[in-house]
Amino acid sequence: MEVNIGEIQGQKGGEIRFHLVEDWSNMRGDGQSLQCISPVVFDGRVTCTGELFLVKGTVSTSIQTNCGRCLRPIQLEITAQPNERFRRSSRAQDEDFLPDQQTDEEEWDHEDIQEFRGLTIDLDDVVLENLLVSLPLKPLCQEDCRGLCPQCGQDLNDGECDCTIDDTNPRMSKLRQLLDNND
Repeated sequence: MEVNIGEIQGQKGGEIRFHLVEDWSNMRGDGQSLQCISPVVFDGRVTCTGELFLVKGTVSTSIQTNCGRCLRPIQLEITAQPNERFRRSSRAQDEDFLPDQQTDEEEWDHEDIQEFRGLTIDLDDVVLENLLVSLPLKPLCQEDCRGLCPQCGQDLNDGECDCTIDDTNPRMSKLRQLLDNND
């Protein structure tokens, strides 16, 4: 996903609205991936503040994942609202610059500012990061999902199993013996 900022470069307060749609069904990132089953849609705007370009908007897609309790495949609608700052790379013309020569202080100062070269801002990494952060920690197929039996693996949503689960804390076993002897 790229947006061209050529018409607002140098125009403080200039704004571009955009609507981007891309198929990410086969997208793979740096060890992070989403299994998108619908196109990724980004409706947003880029505003020039002079030195920086602010990118704001809404990203949405549907993904395929597994329930965090019963492991059934589920589809989830996810939406994120990126609010990112970009600036043109000042080091793009410096041929002697090596990326690892940046000091810790410079890195800290510009941690929240993305850099780009030319007249287009590549939004793929920002979109992926925002979608990943928007994922629920434990996606569920239904709110009252009962999950799997910890002994036999039976899906408890489909019915009970014959397992007897002793959920007594082993540290309390002596107390249980004392209580059982008093009966």
